[in-house]
Amino acid sequence: MATHDQNSGKDLITRISFVGMEEGQVKRFPDFDKRLHTAPKFASDRAQQFLGRLAGPDLNEWGEELFAAFREAMGYRRKEIAFVSEGGTGRVESKDFTVERRYSLIEDRPDCYSVETELLEIGSANLLEDASFNGAMGPLFECMRCLFSKSVSVEGIIDGLEEASDRGLSIEYPSSCEYCDARIENMNAIFRFDAVSLEIRFPGFGTPGQLVESYRGLIENLGGAWPIEDVLPLL
Repeated sequence: MATHDQNSGKDLITRISFVGMEEGQVKRFPDFDKRLHTAPKFASDRAQQFLGRLAGPDLNEWGEELFAAFREAMGYRRKEIAFVSEGGTGRVESKDFTVERRYSLIEDRPDCYSVETELLEIGSANLLEDASFNGAMGPLFECMRCLFSKSVSVEGIIDGLEEASDRGLSIEYPSSCEYCDARIENMNAIFRFDAVSLEIRFPGFGTPGQLVESYRGLIENLGGAWPIEDVLPLL
């Protein structure tokens, strides 16, 4: 198709990450004392620091559990993995990947917070489908993000997907063509293309391996439709 030569190349994707989001109420933290504390009314720096203190025990428990699980499953030595936590953010850092969890107040509902868990800095594509790795990680993610190395034509993506629409594919997009959502028959994931990324969105939480499996399902169903054949060698 017309956009293929313009946007082709095996280096189309520059970064892959996995993201999961949850929400909660500040007053539900075990260390929130109703006699001494009030839920934040504004998402100020001071309120964020308060949230970080409340979230500290949860973060430490989460990080220590993952740290132990990865050491057992992957056989990491002391120098190959670490866990650090500060100010509402925790990171499990290994020689192969990083998992980060961040607690943040929600701007328009400051009595509530969001928890974002992200897998990033992935050193090997094979790791994402490794059974031991996925077993230790667990179902933490709702979205797989593929960041493009350069801006691409969403209109061109739409044209290519519409040409492939007889393959059990349905697509939706606004008149501005700002993005395009693709759905494939018998698959639960939503594939969102925009000018800078592809996101594979699950209706629930899954492991990295499950999200990669959906990615492969997209490839199998769309074959030569842009940008699939360029992206495939990277996974």
